[in-house]
Amino acid sequence: MTRVRASNPVLLATGSLLAISICIAGLTDDLGEGGVSSISESDLRSTVAFLASEELQGRRPGTPFGRVASRYLAHRFQLLGLEPAGDGDSYFQHFRLVRMELGERNSLEIRLPDGAAPRKPELFSEFCPAPLSAPGPSRGPVVFAGYGIVAPELGYDDYDGLDVRDRVVLVVRHEPGEKDPESPFQGVVATEHSLTREKILRAQERGAAGVLLAPHVLHHTQRRGLKRLARYFWPEKGLTRRRYLEIWADAVTIPVHYVSAKLADSMLEMQGTTLKEIQQKIDRDYRPQSLVLEGVEARLESETAPPTTTLPGVDPRLNQEVVVVGAHFDHLGSNEGEVYYGADDNASGTAGLLEIAEAFARNTQGPRRSVLFAGWDAEESGLLGSYYYVARPTYPLERTVAKFQMDMIGRDQEVPDSQDRRFQGLEQQSAERNRNSVNVLGYSRSSDLRDRVREANRRVGLELRFRYDDHAMNLIRRSDHWPFLAHGVPAALFHTGLHPDYHRTSDTVDKLNFAKMEKVTRLVYLTARRTANEISKPRLIP
Repeated sequence: MTRVRASNPVLLATGSLLAISICIAGLTDDLGEGGVSSISESDLRSTVAFLASEELQGRRPGTPFGRVASRYLAHRFQLLGLEPAGDGDSYFQHFRLVRMELGERNSLEIRLPDGAAPRKPELFSEFCPAPLSAPGPSRGPVVFAGYGIVAPELGYDDYDGLDVRDRVVLVVRHEPGEKDPESPFQGVVATEHSLTREKILRAQERGAAGVLLAPHVLHHTQRRGLKRLARYFWPEKGLTRRRYLEIWADAVTIPVHYVSAKLADSMLEMQGTTLKEIQQKIDRDYRPQSLVLEGVEARLESETAPPTTTLPGVDPRLNQEVVVVGAHFDHLGSNEGEVYYGADDNASGTAGLLEIAEAFARNTQGPRRSVLFAGWDAEESGLLGSYYYVARPTYPLERTVAKFQMDMIGRDQEVPDSQDRRFQGLEQQSAERNRNSVNVLGYSRSSDLRDRVREANRRVGLELRFRYDDHAMNLIRRSDHWPFLAHGVPAALFHTGLHPDYHRTSDTVDKLNFAKMEKVTRLVYLTARRTANEISKPRLIP
């Protein structure tokens, strides 16, 4: 048996900001003086050179180097005269991360109705504790609740008619039809319903005693076996050690384990079915296939113990609404003497954020709406800074008009081999082909934002690529705009594309295309400024 316990929480800063506003009535579409012209290649180069330097050691969250980066952003915001919008009139919104560590005890026992002795699966081979697991022990009859999803907006509920009170719920990871472009969820792009914490909370809300998470065998059997999953969640050391928001860990009150496909099948076979068969039925009809596993019981045990600033709007009718412009400043840190510099990912976007903040601050005409500039931390750990913000927003999300995110805006997309698993089926393409292009994501969720980007680009002259919203790479949900989009806020991600140096120590300053960075930054500024000034708000497509 193993104990899962929380380590000392690491305190980190995320950022959202609103800048000071100047009360000027009757603003027009005139951009004013000192705005877009202040965004320069030389300033971008200077900022990236500092953030991606040897001295900052990759800006990993929770390290002194990450704190230096966050203080640097706050200092720059202060120099621009932007008002703080964080905790206690500071430039920081603090949040706690917990790194879960394996202790001494963890157990799982399965009793089947065949009269045999209870099975005691092997740790890390047949089961492993979920990091987001509450202290146990717990026990109860086992029920199968499909994917464990409750999606009333889609007319889909795996718990419809299923009583799980005081029972252990077996659910499948991911979601129905994740390889089906016509899926009623979001095509091949995973939704928030697929998240493990969402599945745990849905079971917990209905009184479950515990949760067992089975693999999605239709597509992931070979690539994501239980042993590999255990190494991912519980590595001995290294950059892959996971961190979680403390508010997420605190919300879970029941024990949770991942189980192998073989172990899940041993329970389902008593009802004449298998994981594969039952998933095929759900994915074919998009109808729940939940059932009580007669005579099957389980006993499980676990024991667990962004700088912000604002520019207030000048229009008394609109300045309580906010436009968010953001970029994450963290990266992967260093490992055994090797520094992950993160020049493109995401010193480039952070430099763009500072230039846009300066452009707004120097513009002689303040925006009608307030603008929140957000330097997110812990993006590389799972968008933790921005997820915390949407849970504890400085400005109510219902008054948040749009979110613009810059993540990796300094390179030219390069995919040397479309079969390379790092690129997951992206079309083979050269950097030269993408020398003047930028990918815009979120376009399929708001035609209004897409149109505004196109309009702004008339002054910039980039090649806009609207191509990755519906792609198995899930790029649309891999940066800090996603928590906003998932909570009903129109959002756009500006991203110049993946390349062979992505998440490698070779992501260095000398490889950045600063001339294009300047153009991308100006594009985001012009789009954000128009959104802050127009009376009409961008809408999400129903």
